[in-house]
Amino acid sequence: MQSEVLQQLGAEGGGDFLDCTLGGGGHTRAILEANSENQVTAADRDESALARANELVSQYQGRLEVLKSCFSDLSSKLEGRKFQGVLADLGVSSDQLQGQRGFSFNDVGPLDMRMDEHASKTAYEVVNNTGSQELYVILKNGGVGKEARRLVQAIVAARPIQTTAKLAEVIRSVACGSKSKLDPATLAFQAIRMAVNDELPELQALLQLAPEIVRHQGRLVIITFHSLEDRAVTARMREWQGGANMPALWPGALPTSSLGKFLTNKALRPSEREVDENPRARSARLRAFEFA
Repeated sequence: MQSEVLQQLGAEGGGDFLDCTLGGGGHTRAILEANSENQVTAADRDESALARANELVSQYQGRLEVLKSCFSDLSSKLEGRKFQGVLADLGVSSDQLQGQRGFSFNDVGPLDMRMDEHASKTAYEVVNNTGSQELYVILKNGGVGKEARRLVQAIVAARPIQTTAKLAEVIRSVACGSKSKLDPATLAFQAIRMAVNDELPELQALLQLAPEIVRHQGRLVIITFHSLEDRAVTARMREWQGGANMPALWPGALPTSSLGKFLTNKALRPSEREVDENPRARSARLRAFEFA
């Protein structure tokens, strides 16, 4: 959704931008190319992504800074800086999926799934050492449906599970007979990855920080790939706007005054052509907010 990202960020108009999810560098490069005066700070907790960015740093000398940070550490790393636009693309990068790090159920690899390879918690620990009830909650929160309970039972019975291929085999054995076009392992792998990387708490940390790091009339753009993520982003942006379009009896505390304007009450979605070229984009949802 590169064109949508650039449009919602207002990147062609120039300014200082923060890409919170450097990944393969595609969005960072596009922002730098959108205006020759653009400056980008790109962050990632994946050191492999930072290492790959050295070529970009050389190519755009003086215009690109990279730093290692998860969302919850950004405040200390940025030291009060503000940006015209802030982007977070919450998807897993192609490099991570192809890197034999346990993100893909199509490969035979270790049960890792860490975005920060120095983090202590791995997918192996979640799969093999988590209690049944907690594992059930992890799977349900990650999008697994009515088969979550049976899947937990199958995982516990198969322990210890050593590889992504074995985990995918266990998952598929539970979901056999499903008519869904989606591989049965997709949602379970997503749920485990989200737990390994504390993705929902990290997203909440970014949403908490956003009003402090986006300038007046600056924009925050977030691409989500999961309904829980999208609901969290939507709820916070509506809250910032001052409660417009909120359901009756909305439980969240509303700000005393509006912080700005929710630009995408209806999420932007990838085009059919983009989904054809990149099937992983099918669940992407883009939301944007402009701070007053």
